[in-house]
Amino acid sequence: MTRAPVVEHEETRQPPRGGEVVVRAEGLGKRFRIYPTPMHRAREWLGLGRGLHTDFWAVRGVSFEVARGGCLGVIGANGSGKSTLLKMIAGAMRPTEGRFEVSGRVLSLIELGTGLNPQLSGRANIAHTAALLGFPSGFARERTGEIEAFAELGEFFDRPVGLYSSGMRVRLAFSMFACFEPELFIVDEALSVGDVFFQQKCAGRIRRLLDAGMTMIFVSHDQSAVLSLCDQAIVLERGRPTFAGDPQRAVSVYLASMNVDRAAGKWAKGTGGGTEGPRAGEAARSPAKASAADAIVARDVLGSQRHHRTGSGALRVAAVRVTDDAGRDTRRGAVGEALTFHVLLEARESVVSPRAGIRFFNRHNILVFGAGTYQLETPFPSLGAGQRAIVRFRVTLDMEPGSYTFGVGAGEPAAGDPNAGVHHDRIDRLGPIVVDLPRDRPRPFFGAARLPMTATVEAIA
Repeated sequence: MTRAPVVEHEETRQPPRGGEVVVRAEGLGKRFRIYPTPMHRAREWLGLGRGLHTDFWAVRGVSFEVARGGCLGVIGANGSGKSTLLKMIAGAMRPTEGRFEVSGRVLSLIELGTGLNPQLSGRANIAHTAALLGFPSGFARERTGEIEAFAELGEFFDRPVGLYSSGMRVRLAFSMFACFEPELFIVDEALSVGDVFFQQKCAGRIRRLLDAGMTMIFVSHDQSAVLSLCDQAIVLERGRPTFAGDPQRAVSVYLASMNVDRAAGKWAKGTGGGTEGPRAGEAARSPAKASAADAIVARDVLGSQRHHRTGSGALRVAAVRVTDDAGRDTRRGAVGEALTFHVLLEARESVVSPRAGIRFFNRHNILVFGAGTYQLETPFPSLGAGQRAIVRFRVTLDMEPGSYTFGVGAGEPAAGDPNAGVHHDRIDRLGPIVVDLPRDRPRPFFGAARLPMTATVEAIA
């Protein structure tokens, strides 16, 4: 007989706004009956036999409270009961035992993209869904423009959803529900879909909704998402809670329960993602006789983001090129390998103390690392109007495998404050930069980034 795991409890972090409890669950459990064959099921239903099934508890003994503005994370391996728990809270499934209470308007994205009518366009699905949810007349019409802009579906917004890819369905479903501004948002793996740019938009929208008082229950395998968004977390193992409390401790409990080899294989498989630009093995095709500046312009990665910049413009980022140590153009590398970011700057006015920097953001739009010539104490001569300079940042990819965006900027220091500056130019949402973990290589560290670290061992008799 398998012994039920012991549940550890500790004081949880308080949500930004305490007080009113929006969701309360006590001893929640869901049992399914498993039959050897459909015939056994029919016989038992007809009263021709008893005990022809086996009881399977998908969830049992789950209790928690979530206050207004709080976010509860639910983590666990596949088959641990996470989605079943959410379906009970969302009202899509009745619990076998226990009870729960929910106050406020509930919207759930448990199976992203489902529930959309494939015969209707994206625009028509918004009105259709709003009517099914009981929203007043005109509610959907007032929000359609915002949803259309957030989803970024282009001409497909007015085409039948049946023509959408799975990713496009997800974009529409999340955009629609996030813009409906629920009081309780129940989400299953919403931040693991789409490209890194859409994931960042989703994370930013969720944070704004939480700050505005929305309550959220969030299921994910992504530990960084749980740490970023949640103020409390539950770890499920075979349907039973093994921990309830602080998200950082919850992630540690979850990781400790995993088989390291299996986890490493999953991480390696999951970090591929999509990326623009050639692979590292592709040769650069810069003109042989081109100057260094011309080569950067020829292989520029700014794209359309060059039109989305902020700053005074006195010192401007003209172009950016990304190469590996062999000089090949790529935006992809393995953990521990290096990429060089060649930044071409143009001074439109005289700049006495110029400086430049680079920043990296993960898929939750959280700043992972940022530094520049000022922090590195790199000599940078004054520039007169019309002069150009090339700044090269060689960055070792000691970051968690996954997709990142990056931003570049230029400015001058502010008088009297070493950590402030005059902002001349900044361009963000560049990339993506993809960091891989080769299957045949052990994971060199855990967490978001690798810190300088040494270890010594001393044997004692």
